[in-house]
Amino acid sequence: MGDVTADELVRHPLAGVLPEWPDNPPASPASENRAALDDELADLEERIGALTVDATPELQQAIRALAELHERRDRATDDQLRERLEVLARVHTALAQLRRMPTAEAMIAAAPRFACEACGFDRAVLYRVRGKELLAESFWVNGDPEAAERLLAFSREHPAKLASQVLETEMIRRRRPMAIQQVVGNPRVFAELAAAYDTHSYVAAPIMPEGRVIGFIHADHRLKPRRVDEFDRDSLWAFAEGFGFAVERAQLTDRLRAQGLELRRLLQRTEAVVAEYLDAEVELVSAGLEGAGATSATSAILPTAEPAVVDGLSRRELEVLALLGDGASNALIAARLVISEDTAKSHVKRILRKLGAANRVEAATIWLKAQPRRPD
Repeated sequence: MGDVTADELVRHPLAGVLPEWPDNPPASPASENRAALDDELADLEERIGALTVDATPELQQAIRALAELHERRDRATDDQLRERLEVLARVHTALAQLRRMPTAEAMIAAAPRFACEACGFDRAVLYRVRGKELLAESFWVNGDPEAAERLLAFSREHPAKLASQVLETEMIRRRRPMAIQQVVGNPRVFAELAAAYDTHSYVAAPIMPEGRVIGFIHADHRLKPRRVDEFDRDSLWAFAEGFGFAVERAQLTDRLRAQGLELRRLLQRTEAVVAEYLDAEVELVSAGLEGAGATSATSAILPTAEPAVVDGLSRRELEVLALLGDGASNALIAARLVISEDTAKSHVKRILRKLGAANRVEAATIWLKAQPRRPD
C-alpha cells in the first residue's frame, strides 16, 4: 500500500460529485428579490429627492406622505404575516391538545371549541357525512353554551341534504375549503340552517383523513360581527386537516382497546369452558372407579360428604363447595384453587343449580349438614 497524503485523508467522500461551494453563496430567491426591490426603492427616492429640490412645498409634502404611506403598508403586511404565523402556531397547539384526549368521541365534542380558540372564530359546528346528509355532532358559541345546545338540537332535527347544487357537495368533489362571503339569498347554501343560525358569511373545510370526505367544520365571526376572508378559510382548513388525522388515530386506538377487552373476555370464557370439560372427565373416571380418581391429598383437604350431596358434583365442585362452607368469597376461592374469579363464579353457579340451592348460604348449609357428626 502506497503512502497516503494528508489531503487524501481528509477528502470528503462526495468530493467531485457536489458542486463547489462559492465564497459568497446567494440567499434564497425570495430574499434576493426583496433586497433588489429595496435597492430600487432607495435609488428612486434619491432621484425624486433630487428632482424636487426646487419643487413647491406642497409637492415635497405629498412625496414625503407617499413614502410614509409605503412604510406603513409594509408594516401592516409584516403585522398580517406575523398574525397568520401566530394563528398557525395556535392551530398546532390545539391539535396537540386534541390528540391527548382519551377517546375519539371526546375529540369530536371538543373540536369546534378548539377551532374557535385557535383560529379566532366566534362559532363553529362539526358535521358528519352520512350518505347524502350532514349530521351535526358538536357546536360551540363563544360565551354562550346554551345557544350552542339549542343550535345543535335544531341541527340534529334538520339534517342538511347534500344536493348537487350546494357548495358543500362541490367541496366534497374538489376536496377544497371555501369562504362564502354572502349567505343571504345564496341559492347554494343550506337556507334552513343559515336562517336558524343567522349566518351571513362563513367558511367551511372538509375533514378527509384518507382522501375521502367524512365531515365538515363550519365557522364564522357572527358575534364580532365581520365577514370571513381567505386566511380564515386557510386556517380552518389547516385545523380540519390535522383534526382528521387525529380523530382517525383515536378511532383506531378505540377499536384496538375494545378488541383487547373482548379478547380478554374470550380468554376468560375459554378458561371456564376448559375447566368445566376437565371436571367432566374427572366425573366419568370417578363414576367408573367409585371415587378412585380422588387423590389422598384431596381426601385430606375435603371433608367426607353424604352420597346425596356428592352425587352429581365433580371433584372441583366439591372443592369449591367446601370453601363455600367455610364462607369463602369468589375471589378467595379463585386464589385458593389457582383459577380465575370468573371460573370460580361459573363453578358456584353450577353448584347452586345442581343442589337446587337459592344462594351461596343455602349451598353452604347443605354442605355443612351433610358432614358426619363427630362423637362427643
